Amino acid sequence: MRRLNDSTTRYDYIVVGSGSAGAIVAARLAEAPSVRVLLLEAGPKDNSLLFHVPAAMRYAYNARKFNWNYKTEPEPHLNSRTLVQPRGRVLGGSSSINGQLYLRGHPSDYDGWAKSGARGWSYADVLPYFKRLETWGGPPSEYRGTRGPIGVTTAVPGPLARAFLAAGSQAGYRFTDDVNAFQQDGFGLLPKNIAAGRRVSTAFGYLRSPPRNLHIRTRRAVTRILIRGRQAHGVEVLRGEKTQAVYADREVVICAGAFNSPVLLMQSGIGPAKHLREFGIEVVQDSPGVGENLMDHPLTAVQVACTEPVTLFGALGWAARTRGAIEWLWKRRGVFANNHFDAVAFVRSKAGVRVPNIQIALFPIAVAEGSADFVRQHAFQLQFSNQRPLSRGIVRLRGRHVHEMPRIRFNLLEHFQDVEELTAGFALARELLRQPALSRYVGTELFPGDAVVSDGDLESWLRDTCHSSYHPCGTCRMGDDVRAVVDSQCRVRGVTGLRVADASIMPRIPSANLNCPTMMIGEKAADHISGKDLLPPENLPVFTDPDWDHSQR
Repeated sequence: MRRLNDSTTRYDYIVVGSGSAGAIVAARLAEAPSVRVLLLEAGPKDNSLLFHVPAAMRYAYNARKFNWNYKTEPEPHLNSRTLVQPRGRVLGGSSSINGQLYLRGHPSDYDGWAKSGARGWSYADVLPYFKRLETWGGPPSEYRGTRGPIGVTTAVPGPLARAFLAAGSQAGYRFTDDVNAFQQDGFGLLPKNIAAGRRVSTAFGYLRSPPRNLHIRTRRAVTRILIRGRQAHGVEVLRGEKTQAVYADREVVICAGAFNSPVLLMQSGIGPAKHLREFGIEVVQDSPGVGENLMDHPLTAVQVACTEPVTLFGALGWAARTRGAIEWLWKRRGVFANNHFDAVAFVRSKAGVRVPNIQIALFPIAVAEGSADFVRQHAFQLQFSNQRPLSRGIVRLRGRHVHEMPRIRFNLLEHFQDVEELTAGFALARELLRQPALSRYVGTELFPGDAVVSDGDLESWLRDTCHSSYHPCGTCRMGDDVRAVVDSQCRVRGVTGLRVADASIMPRIPSANLNCPTMMIGEKAADHISGKDLLPPENLPVFTDPDWDHSQR
């Protein structure tokens, strides 16, 4: 291969991946003007309007040019179905193509991380980093940040979202003023990383005006980490057919995501020794946890015809789209300025569950099953997922070449409790549709339909239709046991000068869409890497349901 003709080959830090964590790590490290930082991204710049128009998310994550386009192997507990896995391959990574749902998760999620061996990652420890990354557009709150790069807002709810919130009250559930603050439990408005009518990705929030000491290189795929002895000292970079070694005088930081981070470690000799030897890879560090512990939120939806023309279906025609586009371009307002996920609920699947384990969100249009297309009529859906699944999957190499797709298997619905919780979520969704506030809009149930009634029917339907929330995590787990891949400072065990900082280090999946927790990881990891004093813990009170031990409401 010919060599790249980049003039600089030595930096203090090399950050691999510009996504939800990587853009933040690079930007924060570069705040020290004497430090030279290289940020490498395999995809192109985020120049297309697709990445900035909130309503264009469907087109962004289906655009093959900006997407790794991964697929799972046939899932054994989903009737051997193969699941698509869109992952951002563009500046900003998946934060540039995702649904812009900005959820932190439940405080107990992070207390659970700390108890499992991720010391220093309790809720009190991570709350200051959640606050540092955001500018909250809602009412002042001690739980919220006001000067961060990521703008966060909620939308004025439309007729269906208002009905959804009212239906929650009619069904006996609580209302919460802010699902990211004191109380996650209940029904409330859904925060989103949208501000002034545009998506706020990490590329937009952190990389718009990079300092001179931050060097951003797009269309640069990293093929392996360069390791001498047990010291990482650089990476091998591929652009087309040209390759180049680039060196880090301090550290290499891998922020390539739950699929690519373990793959890059394994391609570099860090992973399960037996698996690496199958491909003739020299073992640098036998780390059996690399690629294990893969998690996701299994997701499905109930879809119903809408009896009134209050859905987004009316905005699909060419005339309506043209008006919407002009309004967004002129004023950053209108139908294009929202992702249209405006209301959400966090509820319990049954009595005796201590914290909410089901998320239900309203989407004011219906997406055709097995397709990215919308149902061609006025319809809407309640989509639901269990937030603490117990099924675990795996990521493995398919071959040594950088362009070969990894082997991915989630094993969704392997654990019986995951099936039970989703079955309960289905019943809760139907219960909401029967409440007076929503029932006025409910026509025929389009999916799955009235024939699906019994638990057996529901389980069969789930295995036929349940799919991924696109929330992969956990494959380079953080902890203090022998199978943990990184320690509590994100350092790769057994190799110096090397860290991983992205969703792959999550010990357990949070009860949230993962963009916001991954950004928090980027903020906190940057302080660990730079050696700064960590932000002091904030021990703010959190809601505890006094009736959790005997009632779900």
